[in-house]
Amino acid sequence: MDRRHLVIAGLAMAAAGRAIAQTGPAPIPASPTPAPGAAAPASAGAAPGPAEMDHAKRTLTVGSLALETSDIALQKATDEDVKMFAKFEHDEQTTVAEILKSMDASLAPQPDAKHKELVQKLQSAKAGDAFDLAYVDGQIDGHEQLLKIQEDYIKTGKSREHLGVAKLARGMIKEHLVLLKEIQEGLKG
Repeated sequence: MDRRHLVIAGLAMAAAGRAIAQTGPAPIPASPTPAPGAAAPASAGAAPGPAEMDHAKRTLTVGSLALETSDIALQKATDEDVKMFAKFEHDEQTTVAEILKSMDASLAPQPDAKHKELVQKLQSAKAGDAFDLAYVDGQIDGHEQLLKIQEDYIKTGKSREHLGVAKLARGMIKEHLVLLKEIQEGLKG
């Protein structure tokens, strides 16, 4: 099984844990008292707080741009590596959006002017090397934003489920940035 399947399975398990927690109370095993100065454990099954809502909204918004531009790239990309990345990104962002929405059905992406500008630029661009490079550059920018969102939440987050999603996403984002920079070098080379 490749790493991508393991990550997707982990994300699905995080969502399933949330769903199970919502089906009713379960006995809570006694836990030892934390040592003085130790961080409090992340809560499980608690209603999402402001930090969780902000994390989910920001992740969904930036992820929706990655999804939308990847859908355009699936139609217009000419480089095989770009096409492959666009497919992976489409699948990943679809899964992440499903998981976040399973945690809060009211979530919706909130695209800004920069989001709309990039989508328009890619929609109007002709297929070829210039399109492929513009797509990859946009993905690098978006992945850097997504990485910051995950790292910011990991520092302050309280929900075990959201922390799990953020940590899994962070790992994939880092891998994608390495891959995107390699593709970018190949396109420029």
